[in-house]
Amino acid sequence: AVVSTQSTGGLKSNKNFIHTNAVENIMSVAKKPQPKYVDTPGGTTNNLYDSGLVPKFVKKENYGTVPKYLEARKKQMAEHQKNYEQYIQQRLQKGALNQISAEERQKTLDGLKKNWEELHLQYQGLSVVTDTAPKKARKERMEAEMKQLEKDIDTIEKHKIIYVTDNF
Repeated sequence: AVVSTQSTGGLKSNKNFIHTNAVENIMSVAKKPQPKYVDTPGGTTNNLYDSGLVPKFVKKENYGTVPKYLEARKKQMAEHQKNYEQYIQQRLQKGALNQISAEERQKTLDGLKKNWEELHLQYQGLSVVTDTAPKKARKERMEAEMKQLEKDIDTIEKHKIIYVTDNF
């Protein structure tokens, strides 16, 4: 006996599904493929947008604007600087602080550099072998003095205006 797999009670359509699907696919716009990159010789592909190789942050609408917290910090720093300058002016008027002139600052800086050069020349004249305790102590003392002179030179070079107080 032959078994029929067709149902007798169902609706029959005259639509040609194969032809309809072919026409829809021909008329549709092709999908743009997801950009990927290959990172191994074996051909492992990864999504390009998630990799960080595409500059998507630059394309944000708020790119290049200063964040609000930085603007607030800038205002706060300007206010602190203003308060500091007012404090310095008050101290200058009372006579508790004296500002060093540019010439005096330069003379001090030149003197420190000259002292460092003299000390460095002495340091280079030391023997290479520091086998005795006095040699070792002298070398360490000279290194400490040179380091302190370098620190003082950096401090003076960093600050253009220097104030000196009479009382410590």
